[in-house]
Amino acid sequence: MSGSGRSDISLSSLRDSLLSSVSLEKSRDVTSTVASSLASTTDTPAGGHRIVVGIDFGTTYSGVAWGHTGSPSDIHVIQSWPGGANLTSPKVPSKITYDPTTNAVKWGFQIKPFQPCIECFKLFLDPSHLPKPEFLSLNPGVQTLSGQFRGMGINGGGGSGLAAGLTLGSTRNVGDIVKDYLQCLFEHTITVLNRALGQAFVESTKIEWVLTCPAVWSDKSKAATLAAAERTGMKKWGKSIRLISEPEAAALYTLKTLQPSHLEVGNNFVVCDAGGGTVDLISYEVVQTQPLQIKESVTGTGDLCGSAILNERFDRFVQERLGPAIYYTMKEKTKLAALKTWEEYVKRVFVDGEDQDVFPIQFPGLADDEARGIDCGFMSVTREEVQSIFEPIIQEIIKLVDGQISAVLSLGKRVSTILLVGGFGSSEYLFTRLKDHYTPLLSTSSNPDIVLQPVDAWTAVVRGAVIRGMETIVQTRRSRHHYGVKYWEYYDESKHDEAHKYWDTTREKWLAENQIKWYISKGDEVSEEKSISFPFYITFEEHHSRILVDELVCCDDDEPPSAITSSVTTVCKLTSDLTTVPKYLYTRGKNSKDVEYEGLHFTMEMSVLSASLLFELRVGGVRYGEVTADFE
Repeated sequence: MSGSGRSDISLSSLRDSLLSSVSLEKSRDVTSTVASSLASTTDTPAGGHRIVVGIDFGTTYSGVAWGHTGSPSDIHVIQSWPGGANLTSPKVPSKITYDPTTNAVKWGFQIKPFQPCIECFKLFLDPSHLPKPEFLSLNPGVQTLSGQFRGMGINGGGGSGLAAGLTLGSTRNVGDIVKDYLQCLFEHTITVLNRALGQAFVESTKIEWVLTCPAVWSDKSKAATLAAAERTGMKKWGKSIRLISEPEAAALYTLKTLQPSHLEVGNNFVVCDAGGGTVDLISYEVVQTQPLQIKESVTGTGDLCGSAILNERFDRFVQERLGPAIYYTMKEKTKLAALKTWEEYVKRVFVDGEDQDVFPIQFPGLADDEARGIDCGFMSVTREEVQSIFEPIIQEIIKLVDGQISAVLSLGKRVSTILLVGGFGSSEYLFTRLKDHYTPLLSTSSNPDIVLQPVDAWTAVVRGAVIRGMETIVQTRRSRHHYGVKYWEYYDESKHDEAHKYWDTTREKWLAENQIKWYISKGDEVSEEKSISFPFYITFEEHHSRILVDELVCCDDDEPPSAITSSVTTVCKLTSDLTTVPKYLYTRGKNSKDVEYEGLHFTMEMSVLSASLLFELRVGGVRYGEVTADFE
């Protein structure tokens, strides 16, 4: 296939720390009021309105929020969960378990302390972003498992690690587990909506589901997330699902809640979304304020250095302190009690510079050992030791923020604010470290507060997902890769490698295969409103299939190659069905052997969304057939 042309395109704290001051009964009163107000805005249940549901599927905790286009400024975060009794929480643990006999599912707060379960499974949707070995080792003497979690607090089932936990009591793969967990979130959301708005209203109103995912994930991982969601009941009654990157969602909510003095045209913001697994960063520039419109300033970055890694580093610290003989014979309940103390107490309240120099961590049943700092079932951990657990993660986040700031500065612009959001973004210690680091560098007399931590930092992502379903605020985004397509063209010995040379028996020409036409450059501005066209010309003999398979490829080199090399990876294979294209749109020809063939000019249209790619096939500007993307 040959192509030509180029488009002008451009952990977390546990339940007790999550208690809301609003009781369950008051929450029900609020939703009843919402239902009454909606009923008064429309003559029919549907009334042309939409319900928008945002789902923040997290590594350690997940959240759901919803709103209605009849009252777009009201965003309701689900606070009550199965198994939570009368307690309320804006997030539910990302945990799931299967009964080995009945196969019944329990999830979230239904899973009780010390019950074996599967956790952190979200990370395995993108294995390339599993924890770095250096994060999991406090010194060279501590052995780590490359690419796997190991130790306490991950699956609660014997310390066998996440990889083993994924098949706990079943043979499900990661996609199945994610689907089952999202199914639980979906079903509970429908229950909440029915109670708040009435079942008849919900069933007759279009629901748009906006699911968040890390911006640093590969296109394949994002597609896997969307595929898992589509296997749930979310698409019932023709309801739609879309993806949005987590930092973009956080930015949408946070920027709309900032004081007007921060929102001046030309201001640049770095959004640091620090969650349980990933830390994502994207920078935005304010294009206009009324209504608010923003665009990505520079290409986003991120890595797996969230607060879940602190748990793993704490586990490594305990291994080093106790030694393998004690650690590996310690009861699982003792390990889990220690992790609970670390999560609820130390990790949450630790603030640099305060008077407390020793932090007692519970290790029930462990024998007194003065040399190891064990006394009456508690291990004494010094401030310096806690800092050593935090430090590599803090430094990695600072490095990521530095990269965003430098990229903005290289454009001749300045960063006015760093917005810290997400579960880990709620950490007082992380906030203080960033504030102390960046205030001297970036603050001015008119703008002294460089680092801001919104009150709703933990729910900013899920609230922003609802806002995205209500309105479009981001005008353009920056491409994270070069994108192009494989094709072949007429062979030219002055530009093509002879290894790519082959004879086309239909056109009786020498062609060069494995060539690449790059249509999007890394850092290009792309917009949902403008698709990118990949023009092609293909020839068929009568016996040839009209089902075509093309390849979308990407590259991160500064200068991408013109042909396939080791630095080029396949994003997905695109299967197009041309059987519905009318015959009159084909050209006809005959070669020297009187073999007749048909030729067709067509374009592949790709739309770059916040966290997904959409494809269409067009001939003469008209859409024909279906294009399916098989991500590699």
